[in-house]
Amino acid sequence: MSGLRIGLVYDLRSAYLEAGYSAEQVAEFDSEETIDLLARTLTRLGHQVERVGNGRALARCLADGSTYDLVFSIAEGLSGRAREAQVPALCELYGQAYVFSDPMTLAVALDKGAAKRLVRDAGVATAPFVVVPPGAAVPDLPFAFPVFAKPLAEGTGKGCEVSSVCHDLAALGATVATLAKRFEQAVIVEPFLSGREFTVGLVEGAHGVEVVGILEIVLNAGADAGVYSYRNKEDCETLVTYRAAADGVAQAAAACAISAYHALECRDCARIDIRCDAAGTPFFLEANPLAGLHPEHSDLPIAATLAGRSYDWLVNAIVNAAARRCGLDRPSRRTPRARPFVPVLHAASFDRADERDTLDAAERVMAALEHAGYASELVRFRAEPSALEQLARRSPTTVFNLVEALDGDGRAMVLAPWFLARHGLVYTGNGFEACVVTASKLLTKGLLLAHGLPTPGLVIDGATDRQVILKPVWEHASFGIDSASVMPATQMARARAEREADFGRAFFAEAYVPGREFNVALLGAGSTVEVLPIQETLFVDWPAARAQVVDYEAKWSSSSAAYRNTPRRFGLESSEPLLADALARTARQVWHACGLSGYARVDVRVDAASRLHVIDVNANPGLGPDAGFVAAAEAAGMDFGALVRRLVELACVAPTAA
Repeated sequence: MSGLRIGLVYDLRSAYLEAGYSAEQVAEFDSEETIDLLARTLTRLGHQVERVGNGRALARCLADGSTYDLVFSIAEGLSGRAREAQVPALCELYGQAYVFSDPMTLAVALDKGAAKRLVRDAGVATAPFVVVPPGAAVPDLPFAFPVFAKPLAEGTGKGCEVSSVCHDLAALGATVATLAKRFEQAVIVEPFLSGREFTVGLVEGAHGVEVVGILEIVLNAGADAGVYSYRNKEDCETLVTYRAAADGVAQAAAACAISAYHALECRDCARIDIRCDAAGTPFFLEANPLAGLHPEHSDLPIAATLAGRSYDWLVNAIVNAAARRCGLDRPSRRTPRARPFVPVLHAASFDRADERDTLDAAERVMAALEHAGYASELVRFRAEPSALEQLARRSPTTVFNLVEALDGDGRAMVLAPWFLARHGLVYTGNGFEACVVTASKLLTKGLLLAHGLPTPGLVIDGATDRQVILKPVWEHASFGIDSASVMPATQMARARAEREADFGRAFFAEAYVPGREFNVALLGAGSTVEVLPIQETLFVDWPAARAQVVDYEAKWSSSSAAYRNTPRRFGLESSEPLLADALARTARQVWHACGLSGYARVDVRVDAASRLHVIDVNANPGLGPDAGFVAAAEAAGMDFGALVRRLVELACVAPTAA
C-alpha cells in the first residue's frame, strides 16, 4: 500500500513534562525520537505524512474540514478510563478512517477487569481476579497467596513493582491502598503467576491474524525480581533480556493470545501479554491494542526484530491492515481517476516461511504497481469452478500471477494459469504447459534429457556407494530438502520411504553433484530472452561433513548459520567470462526446451571438471525481499518497481492466456 495521506497523531512526552506533569504520569507518551522514526518510516514507505499532534489538535483539524486517507494515532490520552479511545471516537464522529482498534475495544482493553471478563467468557485461560474500588477494603479472595496487585487502567508497567507481589493480607491491604491513592483508580488483584512471561505481537494480514513474534521476557540480575515492572521496562536495555521463543509453551502462549485478540475484537495490530503458572500453563494477562512503536524500546517492534522482520515491515503491515479494512487498498476509493487494473493473484498462507515470503512479495508487488500508476489489489486464488469469474468481470489489464502452491501443495501451481487462460485473462509469467513441465522435477528432467541438455541422472539402483540427493518431485523453494538429503545410494530406499511418510510427498533420487552452484535469472517473451547477471551461491565456513546444498534452512531460516553462510555473489561475467557464457547459453537452451515465457530461473551445478548440470528450473521464481531473482535484477540496474513494470509489459507483449 503506497501513496496515502496520513495524519500522525501522538502525545509528546516532553510537551506534557514542560506543562508540569510528572515522569510517571506521562510514561506512556512518546518521545520526539519515536515520532521522528515513525514519520520517516511512513514517508519511506511512500506515504505523505502530516504531524498533527495530540487528540485536541486533531479535533481542531477535523472541525476545520481537514481530512486524511488514514489517521495513524498512537495517542494514549491523558485522563479517564477510556482515554485511549478518545482519538478513535473522534475519528468516528467525523467519519475519518483510522488505524488500530475501535473505541469499544480500546476502552475495554485498558480496563483490565473488563478485558479479563470478556476473555474469560470467551473460554480463554484467564487467572481469577478481584477488582477493589478506591477506598474499599480488600474482600475475601477466592484464590491463595501470593497475589499480584496493580492499577486497573494503566500501561507501561505503571504501578507494577516489587511490592505488587503480596504474600499475606496485611501486605496486600497496604499495597492496594497505596496504589488506589497514587493512581486515583481501582486496583485489580489476581494470583501471582510464577512461570515464564511472554508478550505476543499480532497483526492482521490479507487472510487473517499473523503472529509477528513471540517475545519471552527474562529479567537480568539487578532487575525487580519476578515482575516486569515500570522500572524494568524503562531500563530494559540493562535489566531485561528479550528472547524470541518458539517452543511448545511459547506456541501455546501464542494460541492463547490469538484467542484473546479475537475475544476483544482487536483490529489491525495488538500486543497480548501472557504469563504461565508454575506448571507452565499460559494465562491471558492483559491486552494492548495500542502498543508502543519505538523500534528498540517497545516490546512489539522488538518481537518483530527478533523474528527477523524489520521495523519498516511492521509499520507497513499495520497500515496495510487498516487500509484493507477501510477499503483504501482499492485506489478507486481514493481517487476518481480511472487507471489500468492489475490485481496480484496468490494463494499463500502463513504456514511456512516460503509462503510468508510470497505474501510479502504480493504486498510489495501491489505497492509497486500502484506507484507505477496501476490500480491493484490482492486476490486470493481458489481452485473451484467459479474461481476468477468475478475478477474476469472486472476486466483487468493483466493479472500478476504469484501462485506457487495451494494449501502448501506445489502441484497446484499449474491450476492458476489454467484458470486464467480459461477466462481469457492476460497474466504475468509462464503458461499452463510450461508450469506443468517445470512443476514436476521428473518431467523437467525428462524434457532436458530429450533435448540433450545436461542434468544429473536419476538413481534407481541403490546397490552402489555413489552419493545421491533426495528431492520432492513437486515442490520448489527447497521444501523437503535438509542437511541429511545427501546420502550414499545404499541408504536412499529407506530414507525415501521415511521422507514420503513425513512430508506426504513423492520423493526421487538423483546423482549428487559436488561443486559450485549458480542461479541464472531469465526475462523474455517467446524466442527473445535476456540473461540477467549470474549469481553464484557461496558456501562459507561450511562444515566438512555437511553437503554443500542450499536446503530449506539455508534459504528461509534467517537466524541459522546455514542462511548466513550461503551469501550470493555477482560478477562472474567479468571474472570468468567463458563460464558465464556457458551458463547463459545453457539457460537459454533450457528456456526454449521448456517453452518458458515472462521470467524464470535456472539452477546449475558446475563440477570439478567444469561440466554443467541443470539441477532445477523454476517457472515462477520468488519475488520476496531476499529473492535471488530480485537481486539479479538489481545487479542489472533494475530496481523492484522497474522489474514489476517489466513483467507486466512482457505479459502484455506475449499474452500467455492464449
